[in-house]
Amino acid sequence: MDRLKANRPYDCFCGMGISLDFACSYILENSNIVPPSADASSIKVLIVSDRVVSGYYYSKFENQFTVRGIKPNLIVVEGGEGEKNLANVNEILRYLVDFEFGSKDWIISLGGGGITDLAGFAAGVYSGRSNLMVIPTTLDSMVEGAVAREAGINVGKYKNMAKVPFAPKVVFADPVYLDSVAAKIRSNGYAAVLRVALLRDPDLLKELRSPANLREYLDKIYEATYDIELKNPLLLTIGDDIADAIEGYFRFMNYSQGEALALSLLASVPEAARTALKSKYEELGLPALLVDVNPSMILKTIRDNLKRSGKEIFKVVDYDDGKWVIRELSLEETMLIYTGRIKYISEGKYQ
Repeated sequence: MDRLKANRPYDCFCGMGISLDFACSYILENSNIVPPSADASSIKVLIVSDRVVSGYYYSKFENQFTVRGIKPNLIVVEGGEGEKNLANVNEILRYLVDFEFGSKDWIISLGGGGITDLAGFAAGVYSGRSNLMVIPTTLDSMVEGAVAREAGINVGKYKNMAKVPFAPKVVFADPVYLDSVAAKIRSNGYAAVLRVALLRDPDLLKELRSPANLREYLDKIYEATYDIELKNPLLLTIGDDIADAIEGYFRFMNYSQGEALALSLLASVPEAARTALKSKYEELGLPALLVDVNPSMILKTIRDNLKRSGKEIFKVVDYDDGKWVIRELSLEETMLIYTGRIKYISEGKYQ
């Protein structure tokens, strides 16, 4: 089990099978049990997962607890982006309240980015101060979700409109889960790495499909991400406005989070880089064209999202004179940039 260099105030570990072997041991070693010799069964554990991950792995994951006298409970919610809502958060909170979870008890997120956000949001607003363990099961949740600064949920079609600080006690990045990730979900991880690669380290693209050593690869991503954060964390929002509008317009159904972000990144890079990036998209199975929608509707969604923020000046990530910069623009200036980007990725005649 190796410690990741995530530059976060909590432990991040990586290793094949570590979540199946050491999650319970970590809890027993780090729970506030008084007296220390108290029965392990006094610790309450709630696992939040999705149907696919729990179907594949729950029995194996649960075994490490039952052999130590702890009976975890499982809440299964859909893990898609469209399910990141208050209804699912409330289901988690109701369980925590009904069973009186406290400071010695644990919430475990076992799933991709959507599950990480739901469990992280619930843990962040719950007054019982229970501990959060995050076990990301997709590349994107390892790259972004597990080391995010905030946990966000959607309000209707509007993405991440409610946020709280994200503060797990520990993250276990376990490669054992990656082989069962569906192809469409893999796009989320590809896009998350693409963003960091475009901003800081293009060499990250070389091993994107199959890293030889996940721990070393994640360390490189985290190092690049930290360098970007030190320069200006707003750079890591490149692509979000367009991607969020694409996802929201289709109610999180037509395009995955990764597909929407990939389209937005392609529209955002300088023209000279687009041909090479399109070739990489073809290799990864990512879309290079926005279809089945009038682009003016996406632009309207972007405008509505920006106006809803209540701001008068907007910060837009742009490429200028060989480097990424943050531009401070009015609403109309911002929309002019986004109009050009939407034109590039739109199908057929732009209206």
